[in-house]
Amino acid sequence: MNKNTNLCIDLKTIMQDDTLLTQGRTYRGVLSRISDNLFLFEEETKSARKSTRLNPKLFEGQYCSLVHMQNGRYQVHMKTLEPSAAVDPKKLAFNVYSELLKAFAIID
Repeated sequence: MNKNTNLCIDLKTIMQDDTLLTQGRTYRGVLSRISDNLFLFEEETKSARKSTRLNPKLFEGQYCSLVHMQNGRYQVHMKTLEPSAAVDPKKLAFNVYSELLKAFAIID
């Protein structure tokens, strides 16, 4: 194990609930180095199941979820849709579109 203290860096955070990091609290997510002195931390969403995730989930909505993969890319997963005669396809498509915009806003 190698330890290091990075001095004089900028850390941008994308958090689920907290605005600022709370002292003494542990956060799960992805820490990425954007440039020499700029780092990005993205907190994963809270989940009912506890497991070790290789690709943390950053967004979970009604229609889709967004994960940050180990190679630095983001992946969108569509949830299973229940076919129904009462569902208007255009309204469903608009709802999925709106949710994707919320998910992509996290990436910034």
